[in-house]
Amino acid sequence: MRNNSFPLKGDGVVVSGAARGIGAATVKNLVEQGIFVIAADSNSALLSEMLQAIDPKSEMTVAVTADVTIEADCQRVAEVAKAQGIRIKGLVNNAAVGAFNMSVETTSFDDWQRVISINLTSIYMMSKYVLPLIRSAGGGAVVNISSIHAFATSTGVAPYAAAKGGVLALTRTMALDLAPDNIRVISIHPGATNTPMLQQHAQREGKTLAELGFPTSDNAIGRIAEPEEVADVIAFALSRGATFITGSSITPDGGILAKF
Repeated sequence: MRNNSFPLKGDGVVVSGAARGIGAATVKNLVEQGIFVIAADSNSALLSEMLQAIDPKSEMTVAVTADVTIEADCQRVAEVAKAQGIRIKGLVNNAAVGAFNMSVETTSFDDWQRVISINLTSIYMMSKYVLPLIRSAGGGAVVNISSIHAFATSTGVAPYAAAKGGVLALTRTMALDLAPDNIRVISIHPGATNTPMLQQHAQREGKTLAELGFPTSDNAIGRIAEPEEVADVIAFALSRGATFITGSSITPDGGILAKF
């Protein structure tokens, strides 16, 4: 895998959940490296606005409006990627939704299905259709975005923690299955990150992020990350520098797990 499992300048990477937060920061990071990005998100207006800011001439990106819980949409993302006529060497499964104040008893079946579908099942469906493109390119890397909740969790996030733990296990078995094809698979487990998901949670609770227990000072253990910090880790996981990493997790958490 040393010489095949990473994208080079001019190659393509598919990013889901690309319109904002970690996804948008990842698109920007990759474009700045000269990597073409197939950017997928269900919010077409926000996706277009983000790509216009990053790539105003549409030279390094293509937008795909897609709901990653719908199999046909995932298949269409792969078709758009293939139509670009370049090597597709990476997939970043970033699409996610939060779950707050949801215990097993208080979570409706529909909400459970929604959270699991977006955070876990979408990785299966996106990978199912993009992996053949990566294989035909001689190999590459899949980066699955999980969470520290896969390792240490809290109250009220039952479906979210279950899904993110599933991402960790799925990553490991995918890595074993795909090693013969020179495809690496890595899970990223961020701590609290300054994304719209977290900001909206704070607004619903009527509290600041600090009041919710998320420190913001630069030297605080477990501080809130900026999306760009997580995007840097994702870019590393895709890169040549990470070719000896597969089936493993990388945890950019500001040190919070060291406290458990």
